[in-house]
Amino acid sequence: MDQKTFEDLIDMFTSDGWALFIKGTEELEQAIVKAAPDGAITNDQWQFARGQIQQLRSVLGYENYVRLGYEAQERQIEEDSILDSLGDPDADTI
Repeated sequence: MDQKTFEDLIDMFTSDGWALFIKGTEELEQAIVKAAPDGAITNDQWQFARGQIQQLRSVLGYENYVRLGYEAQERQIEEDSILDSLGDPDADTI
């Protein structure tokens, strides 16, 4: 992702709308987890519930995924800047 995309996503994560979305998603995930043992009578129903839970957990982990990616990119930019300021140690000097 480029820098602007990371920054736009991080701005979104600080919004009230994102907080409401995450709260609702957490509640839905918990409801499925609680209902699955009794509500999923067949194996197909159980597997379907597991798939729903997995998808919801992916959504719930998206903010962390983006923030970790942003931090990694920032570290890489900083390291590249340091290396650039040191110059190329393999270059021939006169």
